[in-house]
Formats: sequence, C-alpha cells, structure tokens
Amino acid sequence: MDHSRDPRAEAPPAPPGTAELPRVERRDPAPDRGLAVVRRARRAHVDVLIDLLDDGSPTVLATVRERLQDLGRSALPALRRAAQSTDARLRGRARALVSFHRRQDVLRRVAGFALRPDIDLERGLFLLARLDRPEFDCRPYRKALDAMGAEVRARVAQAPDGSSAPLALTQYLGNELGFVGSEVDFNHPDNIHVHRALERKRGMPLTLVAIYLLVARRAGLKAAPIALPGRVLLRLYAGPRSLILDPFLGGRARTRQDCVNYLAKHGLVPRPQWFADASDAALFHRQILNLMGSHQARGLTREAVELQGIAAAVNRLRAARKRAGT
Repeated sequence: MDHSRDPRAEAPPAPPGTAELPRVERRDPAPDRGLAVVRRARRAHVDVLIDLLDDGSPTVLATVRERLQDLGRSALPALRRAAQSTDARLRGRARALVSFHRRQDVLRRVAGFALRPDIDLERGLFLLARLDRPEFDCRPYRKALDAMGAEVRARVAQAPDGSSAPLALTQYLGNELGFVGSEVDFNHPDNIHVHRALERKRGMPLTLVAIYLLVARRAGLKAAPIALPGRVLLRLYAGPRSLILDPFLGGRARTRQDCVNYLAKHGLVPRPQWFADASDAALFHRQILNLMGSHQARGLTREAVELQGIAAAVNRLRAARKRAGT
C-alpha cells in the first residue's frame, strides 16, 4: 500500500459507470454571521451615543462627543439622522459633529494634495475653500474667472503693441473691477479664501496675486508670482521684458528697488531666490500657513493645529526630496 499520499486529500472514486460530479465548495457561514453581529453591535453602540448626545451633563456630553469623533465616518449615518431631529438641542449637537467629520474629510484631502510633487494652484485654493464651506461649489467662481479672462484676452488682442498689451490685466482687475487689498482685519479668513476675495474684491496679497495669475493664464498672458517674505507680488511678462505689479495696491507697478526698500524696512537683506518666479506649490503651501496664522490669531487652536500638522508634513517631505536630490 502506498502510504505517501493522504487519502483525505482527494474525493472517493465514483461508482463504475457513473459520471463524476463537480465538487461544490461549501462556505462556512460563521464568519459572515460574526461580521453581521459586530456591525449590529457597532450600530447599537452608536445609537446609544446618539441618545446620550442630548444629555444635560457637560461631562457626559464631552465624553460622548469625543467618542463620536473617534468613530469617524461610521458615525455619520446616525449623526445625519439625528441632525434632522425635532429636538433642537440634539439637532444642533448632531449638526456640529457632522460638520466636524466633514472638515476632517476635507483636511485629509488637503493633506494629500499638499504632498503631491506637482500642484495646480487653482485646484488647491478651491479645495481650501471647503474648509470654509464644506459644500462649496467652485463652478460659479470658475465661470467668473473665465469671464474675466475672456475680457482681458479681448483687450490684449486690441492693444496697439505687445509691450502695452499685458497692462490690460491690471487696468481691468485693478482700475475697473476694483480688486484691492483689505486693510481691515487683514488676516481674516475672508481675505484669505479665494472665493471670498472674488465675492468681495478684497483680500490679502497672496490671494489677490492668485486671482491676477488665474485670470492672466486664461487670457494667454505669461505671469508668475514673486514670493517676498510677508508680501507676494506678480511679475507680468511683456515680450522679453517684465514688470512687477502689486495687486494689493490695485495693480500698481513696482520696481525692484521698491522691493529692496521694502525688505530693508523689515530688516531683511535681499536674496536672489526671493525674486525668482514662485511655483504653484510654493503659493499653495504659503496659503496654508496664512490660514493657520488666521486661526491662531482668532484663538481657534484646534483648527490651527490641524493645518500646522499639514505644514509640518510638507516641510518633512521637502527636506526628504532635497536630500534625495529630486
């Protein structure tokens, strides 16, 4: 007898004259039942927490909020139902937690976007807008930029010469539409988020430069940011020459000496890299820092820490890429 094979490893032979039937593997339903039990238990746990969300004890409420936050997206269906409750207190608390989870989702997307090797500034700024409005729809703002770009393009086509053509950008945005810097509550989020700047025609230097840049690209003009410390300007190319504009001052022309004087006023010695064309990634990362600083100034510690974590991750990645020579 051959003892080298385990007879349990194969099916018994079919009776003579009988066709062999295909084997059917049976699936043990126990794992599925176990998973269903776990899911039901989890839903029951969330339902208990939702009931306690209406508790009058501040201690109980703090614990319940923390647990519902830790549960992440799995708590959202129950929270959305509670957000429609007829109980005003429960409804308000549930809606606040839904907003928290939405913000966490946006933050994850911002972090992933910020770590990309190539960044599109427009997409990045509209993504940041979701931190202001979780249900933000960028389409109306893209249409507004498209319309401005089309108008500038038409004016460029009618310009008498190539050297004066780019000035159509500042003439239209600064002089006619009135885009200018906001001196009131300078670091308010309304001055940082690009959609709010488009609505109000007011903003911080970087935000206004971004608007000029996005319109210039649509108009077929060559432009690039100049990211000086504490101030972002726009370089607008006119053939082989270029000029520097300050959108914060309504598009006023500036000279390199003006920039040197600005730096000297703040105790800074000019560095060549500060006058180089800045990348979209550099502006997007700087805008994250602007928003972080705005939250810090307003005492919004949690929001500031969230963005600080993203900025730190970007810095670590930059350092790693620099060491790798990429």
